[in-house]
Amino acid sequence: MMLKVAKLGIAIAAVLAWIVPAAYAGVPDVSQSFFVPQRGSVGTPTEGTAAATVFRTCPNNDLFSFGGASPTLGNGRIRVIVRDVNGVGIPGIAAADICVLFNGGTTIQGFFGVGADSVVATNGTPSNGTCPNVRCVQADAPTAADGSTYITFRGNDGVTPGVATRDAARKWGHFDTDIPVYVLGFKLDGRFTSAQALATPKYTLRVKNVDVALGLNNTLGAAEIVTGVDVSTVLGALTTAPHLKYWYDVDNNNSVTGADVTTVLGHLNHSCTNLINP
Repeated sequence: MMLKVAKLGIAIAAVLAWIVPAAYAGVPDVSQSFFVPQRGSVGTPTEGTAAATVFRTCPNNDLFSFGGASPTLGNGRIRVIVRDVNGVGIPGIAAADICVLFNGGTTIQGFFGVGADSVVATNGTPSNGTCPNVRCVQADAPTAADGSTYITFRGNDGVTPGVATRDAARKWGHFDTDIPVYVLGFKLDGRFTSAQALATPKYTLRVKNVDVALGLNNTLGAAEIVTGVDVSTVLGALTTAPHLKYWYDVDNNNSVTGADVTTVLGHLNHSCTNLINP
């Protein structure tokens, strides 16, 4: 009898040894899965802080946004790598399950929950009833055999992952200090390069916006539009040091200059319907 029990135990252990790794194989391991900032071509990308210089946008998602059509400066995106506990890439995760996540807006606007809560991406405020609702900026395609895919911020045609095609539904205002990236409900950390070891230091996803001021309440005409207040806010930062000064450096050259003022002024009155509609 004891021999039979022992044999049964060995058989169960063998089955578990076969089943458990398979079960874990499809589950992202957040210590080995991550995302990386990129721009330029997919074959020879620029990564790290140099790539993040194009992580900027206009509420209209125009050519200024994410490097526009430039082959070297454009295609602002993140590369997402999803691996299981064994360090093996997980293929076939649906694009819709891989998200840069917004919750829609601020608490004063009635928005709560997981996602960037200072990015205004809704048609639910008095001033932007025609703007798209953006919650999940999803991946360009399902994960490939190595568990990788891209989220190209300006949009993608679904055929050439990592290459930007303007998406009229990718419009939002304002900014957030830490925009989260989720895969199958797991929040990923950022790394500066694909070759970086365990994320130390971590890369934090941030996207600047020429809609730098207002927009965080229900004031009529304030949300997802560039106004004179945005221009004057950046102009004032030339000679002062407001606590949000980092965000007024819209060209990402580490200094607020007249060029930033000129840039914001060039987007005056841009909104989700102007310059391009939709």
